[in-house]
Amino acid sequence: MKPPPAVARYAAAVALVLAVASARVLVESRAALVEGRAALARGAVDPGVRALRRAAHLYLPGNPANAGAYDALERLARDQETLGHQDHALLAWRAVRSSALATRWMVVPHRDRLDRANRRIARLMALLPPTPEERDTPVARREELHYALLLEDRAPEPAWVLVLGVGLALWIGGAYYAARHGWDDDDRPRARPLAAAGAAVAAGLILFVLALVRA
Repeated sequence: MKPPPAVARYAAAVALVLAVASARVLVESRAALVEGRAALARGAVDPGVRALRRAAHLYLPGNPANAGAYDALERLARDQETLGHQDHALLAWRAVRSSALATRWMVVPHRDRLDRANRRIARLMALLPPTPEERDTPVARREELHYALLLEDRAPEPAWVLVLGVGLALWIGGAYYAARHGWDDDDRPRARPLAAAGAAVAAGLILFVLALVRA
């Protein structure tokens, strides 16, 4: 069945917005990748890592610049570890970790990279001069403690964030539908549209509150 003209227009508008946003992500991530590689080539590690982290943050499925930024960061981290530059290695691994966490939604697109970064950060942190409280703690134990801290996740659960959005949409959509269709031209209430709108508002409110509690 052919969709109504209004639906087709809305669908085309949404598709256009998504296309423009995707194109912008591709262009900006590619530019950040080039900038980061150039900075590293001239020995500017900090600016290079910042640019590569920006490219890694600009996630889009299948975006080659996104994967290239991660590869460059991991390669830099390993090279700096080999050279004994722990501060630069930590900087690069932390950029990998922050990007992997920043781009997660229902799933973590770069779960393997996040796991590697957590392991390497924990190892490097354990090799740093210990604090007075950690002076008698073996390196292996300090590494375990750092790794456990890195695994702690205080961010909202992505699934519940999605439920919150659905609940809010139902809540607002139901109220809007009631305002538009709940009364006839003589301002008499229409039972069926109002019942449907009330059900949507109630379901949305329940989902919204539940998501706030659980997220």
